[in-house]
Amino acid sequence: MNMPCTESGTIQRTMRKIGLQLYTVRETLKRDFAGTLRAIADIGYRGVEFAGEMGGYGPRELRRLLDDLGLHPIGGHVGINDLERGLERVLEYYAALGARYVGVAWLPPAYRNAEGWLRAGKLMEAAAQTARRYGLTFHYHNHDFEFARLQNGQYGLDQLFNNTDPELVKAELDVYWVKKGGEDPVTYIRKLAGRIPLIHLKDMTADAAQTFACVGDGILDFPAIFAAADASGVDWYIVEQDVCPRGELESARRSYENMAARSWLG
Repeated sequence: MNMPCTESGTIQRTMRKIGLQLYTVRETLKRDFAGTLRAIADIGYRGVEFAGEMGGYGPRELRRLLDDLGLHPIGGHVGINDLERGLERVLEYYAALGARYVGVAWLPPAYRNAEGWLRAGKLMEAAAQTARRYGLTFHYHNHDFEFARLQNGQYGLDQLFNNTDPELVKAELDVYWVKKGGEDPVTYIRKLAGRIPLIHLKDMTADAAQTFACVGDGILDFPAIFAAADASGVDWYIVEQDVCPRGELESARRSYENMAARSWLG
C-alpha cells in the first residue's frame, strides 16, 4: 500500500482499492442488474469485476451506470477457448467500458498436464499482446488444481508462470484456492511479486471441509496477506464468494464490514 508524504512530511495512508467479483451475486444480478450494482456501491465497494453477465447493456451505457454509482469497471474473465475465437470483440467491449484488466479464470482438464500448461501459456501470451493494443492487461486466475504436481515435478501454476513473459501474463491470485491447494498464500504472493495486479479475497472455514467463508470469518491470515500484497504492488483487492454462506448480497456485505472493522480497507 503506497503511503505518500505531504509537503509537511506527514505520511498519508492510501486506502486499498476493494472491489467485488460479480460471480458472487450472480443470481441476484439476474433478477435486478442495476439494483444489484447499486446495492454493491451502497455497501462501500469501489469497483466490480465482471464474469460474463453485462445485463444486456452496451459498454458505454454500462459505463454511465457505473459512473453514476461511483463504481470502477475493474475488468472481467474470458474462457480459454475465447482466446482463439471472438477475443477482439470481448476486448473491444472491455476497452470501451473503461476496464483495465481481462483474463482467464479456468482451464479445462485437457490442459492440466505439462504440455497443456505450455500450450495455454502460448495462447495467453498471444492474447496478452492483443489485449495490450486495447490498453488492457492480461492475467490468469487460479483455483486449486494448479497445485497438482506434474510429471516434471512442477505445479501447473509454476509451469504456466515460469514459461510466460511476466510483462505479458500477470497473475490474479486467489488466496483461498492457494490455501486449498496446500500452499501458503503469502509465500505465493512474494514469489510472484510485481506480477500480481489483482488479488481475490475469500476465506476458509476451520473445519475439515475447508469450505468458503466470508472474509474475516475463517482461518486465512489476512493481515499477512495484505502486507505481502501491498509490498508486491497489488492494484485491486477483489472479494469473491463461489458459494455464499449468508446469501449473495449479505455475504458481500459481511466481508466488507469485517474488513472495515479490522482496518483492512487501508
